[in-house]
Amino acid sequence: MKRSEVLQKLEERLARGEISEKTYLEIKARYETEPEERSVTEEPAPFGPGLESSIQQAVARAQQEASRAAQEAMRVAGDAMRSIDFAGFGAKVSGESIRITGSGMVSGNPVKTIEFRAAGSAHVRGNLECESARVSGACDFDGDVRCVEFRSAGSSRIAGSLFAQDVDVSGSAEIAKSIEAVDVSASGSFDVASDVKCQDFHSSGSVRIDGALKAVDVNIELGGASRVKSIEAQDISVRATGGFLRSRGDLTADSIKGQDIDLEGTTAGYVEGQDVRIGPHCRVDLVVAQELVVHESSEVKERRVQTG
Repeated sequence: MKRSEVLQKLEERLARGEISEKTYLEIKARYETEPEERSVTEEPAPFGPGLESSIQQAVARAQQEASRAAQEAMRVAGDAMRSIDFAGFGAKVSGESIRITGSGMVSGNPVKTIEFRAAGSAHVRGNLECESARVSGACDFDGDVRCVEFRSAGSSRIAGSLFAQDVDVSGSAEIAKSIEAVDVSASGSFDVASDVKCQDFHSSGSVRIDGALKAVDVNIELGGASRVKSIEAQDISVRATGGFLRSRGDLTADSIKGQDIDLEGTTAGYVEGQDVRIGPHCRVDLVVAQELVVHESSEVKERRVQTG
C-alpha cells in the first residue's frame, strides 16, 4: 500500500471516530517523515534473471504483507480488540497498542494492533499483524509476524516466518522459518532456520542461516563463528575483525555467487563472480571468476575463468 493510500485510510478512520485526533496526527507525522517507497519493478536487473525474479517477488510479497498488516492493524478498535485475550500484570491493551512491560501474554487469531511493544517477558500466542513491533526484553511469538517495521534489542524467538519492510535486530533473534523483507540489519546472535530474501542485508556478530541468503547487497561483518548455506547477491562483502595473523570471526558457506565479491575469513566450497577478491584467512575449493585476486594467507584449490 502506498503512503497516500495509508493516509487516506487514516482520514477515513478519523472521520468515523475509530481513532482519536492525537493518534491520527502521530501516525500521519510518522508516515510523512518517511520517503515514498520505490516500486520493486522499477529496480534495474542487477544479475541473473532467475535470482532477480526471486528477490523481487520476495520483496514485493514482504511489502504487500507489511502493508496488509498495517491496513488491518488500523481496524483493531472495538470488536477486533475484544477478540484478544491477555494475561499477566504487565500486559496493557488499548484500541491502538499492546504493551507488555512486565510479564504478560496476549493471544488471538491473529493478534492485530497498530503498535506492539514488549519491554519485559512477553508471549504472543498466534500470528501477529501490526504496523510496528518493538522488543526490548524477551518475547516469544508462536506464529508468523507481519509488520512494517520489526525491531528487537533483546531476545526474540519467532516460531513462524517474519514478513516486514525493515528488520533491525540486536541481542539474539531466532526465526524458525524464513524472512522476507526489504532491509535486514542484524547484530549479536542471528539464527534463521530457512531462507532470507531481501534487498539489503547487513550483519555483524554471529549469523546462522540454514537456507539461502538472497539479496542485492550483502555486507557481513564477522564477530563470531557464522554459517550460511548459500549466498546469492550482486555485491557481497564479508569482513573479518582482528589482525593479520588471526581473525575473531569466520564464515562457512557451501556456495557464494555474485558479481563483485570480497571475502575475508571465509571457508567455502564454491565461489563464482565477475570480480572476486579472496582476502586474508580464506579457504575455497573452487573459484570461478573473470578477475581474481587471492591473498597470500589464503588457499584456493582450483581456479577457473568465468565464461559467458
